[in-house]
Amino acid sequence: MACIRGLFVSALLHVLALAAEAAATGERRASEASLVHAHADSVHSLSQKAASGAHLRARSHSSHGLHANIFRAATASNARTRLRTAAQAAQAPLYVPKIGLANVTDPTPYPPPPPVLHPWKDMQPLDTAVGNFLISGFIAQPTVTPPPSQASLDLAFACPALLTWPSEVAVSAPDPCLKTADYAMDRGSWKTKDGVALITWETDCIDVQSAGYTAPSVSAVTTYKMPNGDLFGSSQEITGFGGKHIDIRDCGGASVFSVTEKIYKQTGKADGDSCKKFHSCDGVLYFQYFMKDASGKVIALTPYTTIFQDSFVVTDPAGGKIAEVSRMGWDPPIRPVCDENTQPRVWNVKYAGSPPGAWGSATAQWPIAAMMTMLAHRDDQRQPDGQVIWSSCEVMKTGGIAVLGAIFFCSCICIPMAIFLVCSASIMKFIKDCEDKLLPRRMGKPAHYNHPTS
Repeated sequence: MACIRGLFVSALLHVLALAAEAAATGERRASEASLVHAHADSVHSLSQKAASGAHLRARSHSSHGLHANIFRAATASNARTRLRTAAQAAQAPLYVPKIGLANVTDPTPYPPPPPVLHPWKDMQPLDTAVGNFLISGFIAQPTVTPPPSQASLDLAFACPALLTWPSEVAVSAPDPCLKTADYAMDRGSWKTKDGVALITWETDCIDVQSAGYTAPSVSAVTTYKMPNGDLFGSSQEITGFGGKHIDIRDCGGASVFSVTEKIYKQTGKADGDSCKKFHSCDGVLYFQYFMKDASGKVIALTPYTTIFQDSFVVTDPAGGKIAEVSRMGWDPPIRPVCDENTQPRVWNVKYAGSPPGAWGSATAQWPIAAMMTMLAHRDDQRQPDGQVIWSSCEVMKTGGIAVLGAIFFCSCICIPMAIFLVCSASIMKFIKDCEDKLLPRRMGKPAHYNHPTS
């Protein structure tokens, strides 16, 4: 019996499910049919409107064409306006209002000025108003354009840059015979092997061309210029606590390199060629030169060379070859016979194919030429014992400094002392007479002179 009852219940549930599904299917079909009827009604209404529009158009062409066209245009325009408004209202806004700088300031062609405090309008205390009045005169006003950056200032005031640098340079030395724009005792040039001028140099006793602060020195200064006349740099011998050194500066007067000369003497037998040719017969003299950068680091040096050696090599501290320098058939201490066949005095600087370190950049190799220019000046004044005698510029500057020192000493110390010793008696008498007349002596009385003492 229980089994029969279960089968009956399951059959009843299945019948109810089929009835529910049939009812849902009927409702769906009824809704579809209503949609079809609504579509048919809309199509019929559209066709009737089209027929009435055609009839109206026919009538308008016959009697009232102009007025119908105007009415239709206005109606279409209004419809388009309503559609556009509805579309704009439907889409999301492009700008979301918020509180910002653009909402509270008006657009101006220049940046707005900073906010200014108005003490009286803003009801500030009196001390605030007085302080604002005093301080406002010292506050810089905002500029229309932003201030220049440090990079633009460096570019505007930078020294001339060398775009190219040849592998072989002819450095002219002071020449006692030739007096041209490129060869003379006080001027010369750096040229390529083809004769193209790279830099011109000129030696003056007083530096009037270099910019910036330079250490005082009695030595002459050598200035370097580009072919167009722009200042490239300068060099000068400076005497300091550690001895003499050659200071190589840029166009702004900043020291970028320095060259130090070391002299070593080997006692004993002299070198035969040096004794016969240069009269250096007291032992053997050796010279060595060190080039340092602005930080004091040695970046180039020469091996031990004898006095007035014809050629030598410039290397870095590790021994890498930088350049080879040689004279072109002349000796510094020997004064030539000046005639038409006299050749200019030139140091030939030939750079290595691949110099080490920072010397690998061709445009950074010019300090070697500056060093040879200064060494040529020193060799022109060098004695057989290796020392360099004073030049006429050093004698004149030293004499001038001594004369100025003597004048200052006499004006500030000697003359006042002499005037005091000669005129001190009469001056003291005049001062005493004035004191007696203006401030005569009076007998002093105690404060309680008339009071009896206790």
